[in-house]
Amino acid sequence: MALLLLVALGGCGRPNDFADSGLSGGAPDPRVEVKHFFTLEVPAVDLEAIQRKHVEECTRLGCELTQSSLGRPNQGAAKADTALRVPPQSYDAFAAILTAPPARMTYHSVKSIELGAPMMDQEKRLAAKTKLRERLTALLNDQSVKTAADLIAIEKELAQAQSEIESATAQLDQLHRRTDLIGVNISYVGVVNRFGLDLTPVYQALQAVGQTIVMSLSALVYTLAAIVPWLPILAVLVWLLRRALRRRAAARGT
Repeated sequence: MALLLLVALGGCGRPNDFADSGLSGGAPDPRVEVKHFFTLEVPAVDLEAIQRKHVEECTRLGCELTQSSLGRPNQGAAKADTALRVPPQSYDAFAAILTAPPARMTYHSVKSIELGAPMMDQEKRLAAKTKLRERLTALLNDQSVKTAADLIAIEKELAQAQSEIESATAQLDQLHRRTDLIGVNISYVGVVNRFGLDLTPVYQALQAVGQTIVMSLSALVYTLAAIVPWLPILAVLVWLLRRALRRRAAARGT
């Protein structure tokens, strides 16, 4: 069950006072996955450099980069996204780096996901399969008379149990990994200011006009492609019609 705690924060206030602002990572719960979501406004021209700096600083603090993207669909609307996993002891330091100028935090939320139930399920499954493997191993090592078919069946069941143990162990390790580190998802929004004005709507309008022209040309090309194959047939029909009309006119004249 996911417990969602939203902490809406503006760009003002004391950026380094994490204990009061709700940015502090806090003590990790071994059964709870914690994710922080940030939206940062940064100068569009510096967006890529700021994103790269944040990744480098986080890596220095022992973070894991899980996803990163950068897009510049049009001037003034650059956007980027980064997803990282941060050690709990490094979270406060990284949060201070994120909110340092020239970045301006416009949104922050925390999502806590309870993983106790799936962890318990995997632990029970792992314990049951481990006991089964022990019984099958003991049965296989038993010196009592067993047929070849019995040995094959036991070895098959033992291999299946070992495979399920490895799968359960991997899934349990993944769940522990999610609770051992703090997830941080960052959305960067590039801001362009010219003489105090944000020209993004103008660029978007120009892009929309250009897109409309391209779509109109595309429709024209499709129309021509549909008509051109029929032009020879239409030309023949027009020629036959005109010829028939001339013959009829000549017949009336005589």
